[in-house]
Amino acid sequence: MAPSMHDPRVEFESRFGITDLDALPDTYGWPRENADGYRIKEQLCGTERPMRIVHIGCGASAIALAKFLPEMLNNVSFTCYDKNEEIGGTWWENKYPGIACDIPSANYQFTWARNPNWSQFYSSGTEIWQYLKDVVVRYDLDKYMKLNHLITGTYWDDETGLWKVHIEDLISGAKFIDHAEVLINGSGLLNNWKWPDIDGLHSFQGKICHTANYDTSIDLHGKRVAVIGVGSSGIQVTATIAPQVGHLYTWIRSPTWVTAGFAQKFAGPDGGNFAYTAEQKKSFTENPTEYVKYCKTIEDELNQRFKFILAGTPEAEEAKAFSRNEMEERLKGRRDLIDKLIPTTFGVGCRRPTPGPGFLEALTMPHVTTFTQDLQQITPKGFLDHQGVEHEVDVIICATGFDTTWIPRFPIVGKTETNLQDSLKGKPISYLGVAFPDIPNYWTGVGPYGPLGHGSFFPIVEMVYRQFLTIVKKMQTENIKSITPRHEVCDAFAAHADVFLKRTAWSGDCRSWFKQGRRDGPLAMFPGTRLTYFTLMEKPRYEDYRIEYQSGNPFGFLGNGFSTREYNGSDLSWYLGDDPTTRVSFKGVVAL
Repeated sequence: MAPSMHDPRVEFESRFGITDLDALPDTYGWPRENADGYRIKEQLCGTERPMRIVHIGCGASAIALAKFLPEMLNNVSFTCYDKNEEIGGTWWENKYPGIACDIPSANYQFTWARNPNWSQFYSSGTEIWQYLKDVVVRYDLDKYMKLNHLITGTYWDDETGLWKVHIEDLISGAKFIDHAEVLINGSGLLNNWKWPDIDGLHSFQGKICHTANYDTSIDLHGKRVAVIGVGSSGIQVTATIAPQVGHLYTWIRSPTWVTAGFAQKFAGPDGGNFAYTAEQKKSFTENPTEYVKYCKTIEDELNQRFKFILAGTPEAEEAKAFSRNEMEERLKGRRDLIDKLIPTTFGVGCRRPTPGPGFLEALTMPHVTTFTQDLQQITPKGFLDHQGVEHEVDVIICATGFDTTWIPRFPIVGKTETNLQDSLKGKPISYLGVAFPDIPNYWTGVGPYGPLGHGSFFPIVEMVYRQFLTIVKKMQTENIKSITPRHEVCDAFAAHADVFLKRTAWSGDCRSWFKQGRRDGPLAMFPGTRLTYFTLMEKPRYEDYRIEYQSGNPFGFLGNGFSTREYNGSDLSWYLGDDPTTRVSFKGVVAL
C-alpha cells in the first residue's frame, strides 16, 4: 500500500487524543531524560526534519539538483544562486568564436532529458546552452534559480549547525544572508578567468577581450587579430576566425597534442564533425529505445579510452603514433611548426587532448603568422615580438584560461575557522573530489582528485548529486547536525592517488590546467577509470565521515519509539513481501 498524503505526526496526535506530541509524556507520566541530561526527542522515528540547501551556481549541476531534489526528498527547501544574468554556467559565459564540445552531443546531456534533435555530432557551445535552457523551461526548474546574485562569503556556525551564506543582489545592490544546513558548490573549476601576465596588456588601445568574457559585437572580418593562447579555446578561436581575418598572429608557447574529438569511431571522416540528417533526428525521436542504444554504444567507446592515459601501454603508443601522423599531415611539412608543436616528451592526455578541426591547417595559411617564441610586451598599437619588432593589430583575443588552483573566489569558512581558501593553497586535498575535511555539510560537484579528464560531465554530476541528496536524507531522518570527511581518510585517498597518478600521462612533462597551469604543479586527478569512479560513488561511505548528532546521541532519532510508517498509511507488514510465494529468510530459517 502506498503511503497516504496525511502528516504522520498529526495522525499520531489524533489517535492518542492529544494536540501536541511533545505533551504525551506528561499525559502518561513517562520520563523524558536521564541523569546525564540526555532527553528523548518527542518525534516519530523516520520524521524528516525541515532542512534547507543553498546551491552555488545555476549551471548543469544546479539543473540536476533542481530535478532530483523534489523527487528524492520531502521537507527540504533550496535555492540556486548565480552571479550571471542567465542559467547555463560556463556555456553561458563562454561565447567566443568556434566554442564547441569535444564530447559527442548524444552523450553530453542528462540521461533523463535526452535530446534527439542535436544538429551535429559535436555540438557548438550555443546549442549546448540552448539545450540547458530548454531543459530548465521544460521541467519548470527556473523557480529554484536566483540569477544576478553573487556569493561573497560562506561561514559555518557550529552552534546552530547552519551555514551563513552572504549574498549580494547585483541588480539592487542589496546584501543579505541566507541560512542553510547544507551548502553545495556547483560553480565549477573553469569559472574564474584570468588575464595573461604580459607587460603593457591594458595599454592596448584597440579591442581586447578574454574568451571567457568575449565581446560578441566585435567584427573580425578583414581585421588584424592576435590570439594569445593555444589551449582548447585558443585552438577553436584560431581555427574559426582564420578564414575571415586580414592577418592573424598566434603563438605556440608549448607543444600540445591536437587530435580528433572523443568517440572518433562514430564521428565523421578523419574524426571530424558531421551534421545529423533530418531522417536521423526523426528516427531518434520516434524510436527512443534505439536512441538510447546509440548513446550507450558511443558511451561504451568513451569508457574504453582510459587505457591510453596509462604510460607505456599499447593504447598509449598507438594514440601517440596516430596523433603524430595526423598532425604532420595537416601541418603540410612545415618543419618549424612540426618541431615546435608536436610533443616529444609526453604522451597524449598529459594535457587534455584538444580537437581542433581546421586549426593546424590555419597555421599554414599565408596570412597567419605563428611565433614559436614569446612576445615581449603589448603596446598601445599592438605587440613587440621576441626580437622587439612591433606589429600593429586591431584586436587582441586572450585565450589564456582560468585560475585552476582550486582556491575558491570567496571565503568558505568551516570548523575552527578553517578557510578552504587557505587549505587549498599548495597541495590540494579532498574527499573523493566532492568534500573537504573541517568543512561540514559541504559538497562540490567537482574538486581536487575528481574525474576531471574522464569524459562527459553529465553522468558524473547525476551520480554525485544523487549521493549528496541521499546523505541529506540520512541527515533529515537521523537528526544529524553535521557530517564532515575525516582527515585521515582524505590523506589516505590522496596517498593512493599520488602513487597511482605517476603511472599516467597526466604526470608527464607538460604544462596543464590539470596541474594548475604548470609543469611541476600538484596533480589531483581521480586515480582510476570513469567506471571505477561511478562504482565508488554509487552509495555514500558513511564510515569515511565524522558525524555529529543534534542531541549528541546517535540513537536520538528513534524518538518516542513509534515509526512514521505506522501513521502514514504504509504497509505495516512489508517485510513479509507482496507475493505469497515469496521466500523470506530469518536467521537461516526459510519459510514458504
